[in-house]
Amino acid sequence: MFTFINALPKICPDLQSLEAYLDLPKSALRSIQKLQKLRHLGLEIGRSQESNIEKFSGIARLPNLRLLQFSRPYWSDPDVQKFLPIFGPPEPFCALQQLDFCASLESIANWLPSFISPNLTTFTAEFEGTWADESEESELSAKELCYELCNTLTNHARSPSNTLRTLSFINKSDVSSIEVESLQPLLALRGLETLVFDIPLIEFNDHTLIKWARAWSNLKTFKVEASSGDDIMITLFGVKMLFQLCPDLKNLSLAFIATELDSVPEIPLAPPLCHGLEDWNVAVSQVTPATLGPVLAILNWVFLDMLDVKSRRSKMADNAVSELLPRSLERVTAIEGDAVIYPGGFSTI
Repeated sequence: MFTFINALPKICPDLQSLEAYLDLPKSALRSIQKLQKLRHLGLEIGRSQESNIEKFSGIARLPNLRLLQFSRPYWSDPDVQKFLPIFGPPEPFCALQQLDFCASLESIANWLPSFISPNLTTFTAEFEGTWADESEESELSAKELCYELCNTLTNHARSPSNTLRTLSFINKSDVSSIEVESLQPLLALRGLETLVFDIPLIEFNDHTLIKWARAWSNLKTFKVEASSGDDIMITLFGVKMLFQLCPDLKNLSLAFIATELDSVPEIPLAPPLCHGLEDWNVAVSQVTPATLGPVLAILNWVFLDMLDVKSRRSKMADNAVSELLPRSLERVTAIEGDAVIYPGGFSTI
């Protein structure tokens, strides 16, 4: 494998994409640094300080690198996150637009400051394993580490040339969650257009949703994955405000609870909002036969041209009374559940 990588500058001098998640020797690293047309590079975080400095000092000068992906080794090393390269002038990663990390929260929080670039538009953090590296206890709590990571992104956003538009936080361990309070620094990122939390959020309620909508009024894609219906704290009061404050929103993944009539807002006297949302995943939302009519009524006020609303599981009783579907909604499906709403009415399966 290393022989092949060493030969790449000769056999593929115009190579634009390379993923090498291995503990590469210096010879392979020097060969990669000769691939001046590389636009996408995926690497493994090195085992030692020496290898990291060797590895990143070279690739930091690649003039066309747009996407950089890092993955932590399968083995766990408590000192990995301490070996951070320090870049001197000229400014490293001058063309970098997208940065992806796949590691523990502790590693990502510690490594991010060394790699954030002035032209960064997209950042993705995939959290693996436990929040901290498994072989030693973290000096900071998960909440503090998450706040530190978000604060690094915010400091970058304060620069006049800030271009950050897309943030994604993905949980690959299925054991952790994020406290919304630790995400507070992100409210300074006023230019965000895509925000994805594929991870449970603690204390995510209407108050938080509305505060976020005010801060991120330019959102076009907003996704918050709910682990189960029992964890939902969002009502249609918060959802209605989200649509009013984010007029450009096109793609939404957000569950709500509407099991009581007082959790569904009345139709305002104002003209219909006519929001242009195109796709809404309402997985694990909770609606009852008694609230179905008011829910559909307020959604009819919100939307003019709602293309598709999808639900993997909607909690509706089998004996629900047939209700007319708002003309703005074409389809509401329960893919794994026992209820389907079709244009013109409601039926159970």
